[in-house]
Amino acid sequence: MIRIQRYSETVAAKIAAAPRCVRTLEERLADDMRELAYSGHIETLQQRGWSEPTLKRLLPEAAKIARRQSVRQVA
Repeated sequence: MIRIQRYSETVAAKIAAAPRCVRTLEERLADDMRELAYSGHIETLQQRGWSEPTLKRLLPEAAKIARRQSVRQVA
C-alpha cells in the first residue's frame, strides 16, 4: 500500500521537533554580562564589541536571562 503524505506537514513537523542550535543575541549578551560579573556598564560591554543601540535594545532581556542562568539550587 502506498501512503501519500503532504510534504509541508512532514517538513513542518521536523522543523518543530529539531533542537535549536543557534543562540540569540540576548543569550550571547547575557553570557558576556555573567563573565563581567553583571557589569551593566555600557562602556565595558562596548569594549566586548557590542554597539550602544544594540545594548539599549537587548540589555533588559539579557539581564533576565543572566539572572536565570546564575541561580543555582544548593539543597
